[in-house]
Amino acid sequence: MTRNATFGALVFTLLLVTTGLAGAVGGPPATGTAADASPAPLAQETTTQANQTANESATVTFEDQRSNGSAVTVAETNLSAGGYVVVFAQNGTVLGNTTYLEPGTHENLTVSLEMPIGRSQVLIATPHLDTNENQTFDFNVTQAQAEGRENATDRPYLQPTGLPVNAVAFVTVGNETRRGTTTASRVVRGR
Repeated sequence: MTRNATFGALVFTLLLVTTGLAGAVGGPPATGTAADASPAPLAQETTTQANQTANESATVTFEDQRSNGSAVTVAETNLSAGGYVVVFAQNGTVLGNTTYLEPGTHENLTVSLEMPIGRSQVLIATPHLDTNENQTFDFNVTQAQAEGRENATDRPYLQPTGLPVNAVAFVTVGNETRRGTTTASRVVRGR
């Protein structure tokens, strides 16, 4: 992942914490500095896992890839209680989501982007619950920030730290090439 992509992933994580989304979805209040935050994943493939309760755990694997800008592929997800995989831009904008997924493991999920991307960038895949059990993705970032975690509809699955389970990938659009890339492998697991 390039230095810019790594920085973008860190900015997204800090954005979630500082804008209150982490609090809206169950995270602890934002304290400390950027140096206190966990380092952004550096990976060709990134996997994270959460174990909130026996009923709510998720993993997601989102790999660096090429795209035409209108869809991306999530390599794998496992949702203990079912739900969705949502793809976000670095600034927190929802770009697209899967249809409802039954509990269990799902592979090679194509996520159509309602807001296509026109340039190569870091995207974030986050598993979400279907909290209102209507099998329609109803999460709204602004509403979640305003109403707090107890009222967040279709909130993300959470890591033990209270932050959303997510994985990042660098998505290359069209025939663009990446310069100065480094390849590393890091797996993050919930405790």
